[in-house]
Amino acid sequence: MSKLPVFVITETEPTPLLRDFATFTRYLSTHRIVLTRANEFLSGRDLYELNQEMTHPLLDTTPRTSQSLYPLLHLFYHLVLAGELFRKVSGKGSRLVLEPTERLQAYGELKLTERYFFLLETLWTDTDWKKLQEACFGGPSLYSVHDVLGYLSEQQPEVTIHLRGEEVSDMSRMLWNWGYFILYFSFFGFWEATRDEVLMTQYWPKRSFQAETITPSTLGVTMAEVLREARNVFYWNLPHRREFGEWGAIPGSPLPGGDPVTLFELEPGRKRSKAAIVVDKGKPGDPFFLPFIPLFAEGELQKTLPREGIEFVAGTYVFRVALAKNLWRRIEISADHTLLDLHRSIQKAYNFDDDHLYSFFMDGKPWSREQFVSPYDEEGPYVDEVSIGELGLRVGQNILYMFDYGTEWRFRVELEEIRREGPEPRTPKIIEKMGEAPEQYEYYDE
Repeated sequence: MSKLPVFVITETEPTPLLRDFATFTRYLSTHRIVLTRANEFLSGRDLYELNQEMTHPLLDTTPRTSQSLYPLLHLFYHLVLAGELFRKVSGKGSRLVLEPTERLQAYGELKLTERYFFLLETLWTDTDWKKLQEACFGGPSLYSVHDVLGYLSEQQPEVTIHLRGEEVSDMSRMLWNWGYFILYFSFFGFWEATRDEVLMTQYWPKRSFQAETITPSTLGVTMAEVLREARNVFYWNLPHRREFGEWGAIPGSPLPGGDPVTLFELEPGRKRSKAAIVVDKGKPGDPFFLPFIPLFAEGELQKTLPREGIEFVAGTYVFRVALAKNLWRRIEISADHTLLDLHRSIQKAYNFDDDHLYSFFMDGKPWSREQFVSPYDEEGPYVDEVSIGELGLRVGQNILYMFDYGTEWRFRVELEEIRREGPEPRTPKIIEKMGEAPEQYEYYDE
């Protein structure tokens, strides 16, 4: 890479992203943050107070305004969780609260440029983009990101791109359904966006964003080229890869099913209007920030927080598996056992026939992407591919075990204890029962 501009990242440039994020994490660290029951989001009161402390607070909000209407705060919420700066833990009355992790201090010790790239890496690699879409009407397909970056990389910085009206550009077609993601990219300084007030007033719901123009920055044009060439989101976004059955994928590694980008690229034959930047793509598993180093002064971008993966936690795991308040079974299982073993023990505990497909939803939400499925399902990850001890479970975590997709038997599986001392059970054990198991099938005389 040669003859490139040298950029400078500060707390307020290219945007106040780092300053606002510091304000956000400081607030979470100094307040008791109780999450809402419905979505496990920040409360309206906390959001209202946080909004007032942002550089550009949203207008017309109240303590009852939900997180989905705060694009910046919604993004920050997912970044602190995906980046493991905060974790959800059980509080009083079965409510979940946020608590900081040791990584938050390590993040604070990074240089400003390194903090920026840690947040960008977290967005690009660890954040579930479908969860970010929950806050807005629409959202991009990852297939479209490759083309948007390609188009952006060919634009002249500070030249406005019209998405509506007589001067509409090709970018309008690419961004038509991006919603808040247009704002997310603007928060990182890729472009400035203006809101289409007429369209928003007449046609679109409040939980959406439609842009009239975007104006790319020099940083955005340059970053788009590097991201497109060396950090294709289709290979780097781990939640997306897990949706298609991969467990423990290496960011940037080839996809098992081939290269979907070449199959779905909107304009594979488009000729470039200017010479491409020569980018060192590196190899799978390289630090995310590596190809961006030449864009900054020497020594400004040297490290990030480690990607250590999930540590295996040995011990005896005690689960409470409930169908109702007074109908549950307590099961003891070793860290070396798998979710397949847990499935079988639940079947035994409730006298069910193991004759249907099933899933464990690790976030407790039905049909979420955080799932492990039956070995007979079409796509993994599968229950026999991972042991209990490498799931990264926390005491108090609630898992949804759904058996029989037609009837949808829903079992709440709560991890009550991890005993580190003493021998681990050689086979799963049902150690306590409450209530009579229901009939799996009911037959009626006609």
